[in-house]
Amino acid sequence: MSTIYEQKWNGLSLKSNKALAKRELIKQAATELLVEFGYEETSLDAICQKASCSKSAIYQYFGNKQGLLAALTEDVAIELSQALHAFYLQELDIEDAILMYAKLAMAKILNDRHVAVVRATISSLSQFPEIGPTYYRVGAQTAQAALIQYFSAKVATKELDISDLTWAAHEFQGLLFWEKLLAQVVGAQSSPSEEEIERHSSKVVNTFLNRYQIVKS
Repeated sequence: MSTIYEQKWNGLSLKSNKALAKRELIKQAATELLVEFGYEETSLDAICQKASCSKSAIYQYFGNKQGLLAALTEDVAIELSQALHAFYLQELDIEDAILMYAKLAMAKILNDRHVAVVRATISSLSQFPEIGPTYYRVGAQTAQAALIQYFSAKVATKELDISDLTWAAHEFQGLLFWEKLLAQVVGAQSSPSEEEIERHSSKVVNTFLNRYQIVKS
């Protein structure tokens, strides 16, 4: 089932650069307000004022405020999925490909913008319980599906030995950022530096490949 955001946006023409720019401006305004005030206290009126747009523009592009929140989440997952697909098409070495993916994923998921979206989602569950499943579906599951597809291709070429692709994708994501994301959501840690991302990504990729990579003699 597609989200309200997906239904609304997929039905629009993307030919107009002006429309695309307005959509991005609305998302940027919403993110800044979410970071400062949270989901419940971020009204459509405030988003409209900050983005210099009308409510009808938000309804047209995103459906409603929940659809806007879903769009912020989905953008990250789609960008990661497209990047992983690009690495595959470039025929990069598997270690290089998943290391590049790992560093990009950490940078996108553990930054202040995405953490604010996660906090907004959690804080709104009591009033808007459908937001949680939407976040998980358009975010985590979309990214996981891309990993499963990539791992499956590498199993087919006998570069990886994985019997449970879904579990392997869970394992990779878990090692990469779930504990760190939790720590940031509750304020125990700040977003990682480039050096921390490099160090942690390398450890995760090495651990994963030591477990699943087929070493050819």
